[in-house]
Amino acid sequence: MAFRENRDAVRAQSTAERWLRRIFIEDWGLKLLALAITLVLWFVVSGREIERDIVVEPHYEGKPAPTYEVKEIITTPARVRVTGPASHVNALEKAATEAISVEGRHESFDVPHTAINLSDPKVVVTDRVNVHVTIVAVGNSKLKSRDTN
Repeated sequence: MAFRENRDAVRAQSTAERWLRRIFIEDWGLKLLALAITLVLWFVVSGREIERDIVVEPHYEGKPAPTYEVKEIITTPARVRVTGPASHVNALEKAATEAISVEGRHESFDVPHTAINLSDPKVVVTDRVNVHVTIVAVGNSKLKSRDTN
């Protein structure tokens, strides 16, 4: 009986050994090809992370005080660096600042460290910008015409 159990154990061991040999030693060319295909697919699907500079477009809302207007808005720097998957970053043309309220303003002002809003959550902006809003008085055309008469 002990001899039979020993023979079954040897047979099971040789079967396992043949199976492992078949998995790890035979058909190296096919296994390397499968590994290469796997690595290429992983690289394509995962996407490459890239960095790129894009133009900042200031975004404001509201109207200044009566007889005043927004003359210009300057962002410093004019471009910001964004990072993310190549396909997402390359699709971006410009980035808008968070909304800057000019409601009721009658003089120029600065907004330091203004955030940049992007609609794509996979793209990250690594910079913040400073925004300078220039507000000027608008001349009233009716008053000017009375002065010339």
